[in-house]
Amino acid sequence: MFITLADGSQKLVELLTGDEMLLVWNMYTGTFDSAPILCIDSDPLSMYEVIRLAFSDGTTVDVISEHGFFDVDLNKYVYLDRYAADYIGHCFLKQGTNGMAQVTLEDVTIVQESTTAYSPVTYGHLCYFVNGMLSMPGGIDGLFNIFEVDPETMTYDAEAMAADIEKYGLYTYEELNALVPVSEVMFDAVNGQYLKVAVGKGIVTIEQIGELVERYADLFE
Repeated sequence: MFITLADGSQKLVELLTGDEMLLVWNMYTGTFDSAPILCIDSDPLSMYEVIRLAFSDGTTVDVISEHGFFDVDLNKYVYLDRYAADYIGHCFLKQGTNGMAQVTLEDVTIVQESTTAYSPVTYGHLCYFVNGMLSMPGGIDGLFNIFEVDPETMTYDAEAMAADIEKYGLYTYEELNALVPVSEVMFDAVNGQYLKVAVGKGIVTIEQIGELVERYADLFE
């Protein structure tokens, strides 16, 4: 799988050092942006169930377990996994020449394959582009899709976002840390202040946040 760097070039995910700046989509500005790699989650060489996604422009992406893609039809990120065929016919966002393009998921095949898995996470944005597709790492459900997105601008809906914050509030680092011991680096990197909105909306629970912190804590040391 190829990851798009901030300069537009692509690099095999297994060759990333962690020092690169990656191309991301900025949901605050509705533009391409760049962000450093926060961490690279990985799984060792083994036999995996590989979900092979085929899109209308010829793009293919191999997924192990689950991987997030921005579903235009549903106007949010969805995890494509072993049930990805349920999304055949849906449009997904891909890096285009002058902005975002849309491609349709056309086929899903599942095979057993010996391989390794790598998944970078970007600071502040979490997303990146894999084989040109706007993507979200697996295993971080609850950290995204917190705010409504304006489908015309691909930005957070400012009015709805403000209403959510007014209703549910924001965590300070000290407040969340008292509930779930978390490093300040991790809090800042995943926009921990907004998790109060996510909890209020029922997107994630404090217990699930604790599980995420426990799972990824070692990658932040």
